[in-house]
Amino acid sequence: MKILITGATGYVGNNLAHTLADMGNEVHAIVRSASAKNILQHPNITLFEGDILQKESLLVAMKGCRQVYHTAARVGLCIKDPTVFYNVNVEGTRNVMQAALETGVEKSLFTSTCGVIGSSLNKPLNEKNTRLTKIESVYDLSKKMGEEIIFQYANEGMNAVVVSPSKIYGPGNSSHSLTANAVIKLFLKKRITFIPSPGTYKVCFAFIDDIVNGHLLAMEKGKSGEKYILGGINISYQKFFEQIRTISSSNEHIIQLSKNTLKGLAFLQLLNYKITGNHPRFTTKSIDYLFNNYTFSSEKATQELGYQITPLEDALKQTIHFLKNQSHV
Repeated sequence: MKILITGATGYVGNNLAHTLADMGNEVHAIVRSASAKNILQHPNITLFEGDILQKESLLVAMKGCRQVYHTAARVGLCIKDPTVFYNVNVEGTRNVMQAALETGVEKSLFTSTCGVIGSSLNKPLNEKNTRLTKIESVYDLSKKMGEEIIFQYANEGMNAVVVSPSKIYGPGNSSHSLTANAVIKLFLKKRITFIPSPGTYKVCFAFIDDIVNGHLLAMEKGKSGEKYILGGINISYQKFFEQIRTISSSNEHIIQLSKNTLKGLAFLQLLNYKITGNHPRFTTKSIDYLFNNYTFSSEKATQELGYQITPLEDALKQTIHFLKNQSHV
């Protein structure tokens, strides 16, 4: 089967592209640069130079494809022009869906984020929960607008679903500093990590293999116009890093810091960014994210799709092994 993937050089998209190619599918990957071939080397993956902001290039790449996985998105902390998020994550999504409509694609899938659903209080949130707070993140807002485009096309008769991964970790090409992998790698290398005080704030950590499998299941079984949370283990920062420390058999230090202290560190990173151009690992706004619970329920995906969550210890062992071999930490 011919399948188009946007964002095939990204963390989820790259893992997904190789999985689909290994299954014998003909994967069309739309990429902005020919250099992408370095991380997309597979006999069943064909690269198409283009951009989701250029619908004509999408039409060429989609020709003959029966399915579309739209994983491409603009992410980042210090992007000076927030319209970049809107252009890529909203208008780019509109272009993908319109091209899918015009080329007769049978089913489309949009990769969103649990950030759209927001923070939780006492129990994990599901797809039906109303957001408790205003969306402060431009990225989350743009993904919410992207979801609305998918639902609009689904209401008009297209077969399209949305998946919402939580905080992802695990083997693969995760290059930016926002991923859990980057924090885990730093923890293993520097033997120290900072977490919000108290360390009881919980996050839903999802293993990359589960996320990829969830995409496949949603494409196969997902109902058009529906959204499925693809989550993992809801666990506190303290227990998560304690588990990493136990598995890696080392003496990494877990230090709890107050919000004001972390915001002070974020301010220093921002100054460094303005002087050197080195992007900060976190900002004052992202610190606010840390001091909330982000727990989610994957029950809908489990019941309707057959989604399964890998035990935390098994997933972390694979992740630590990969990161140590990757960076020699």
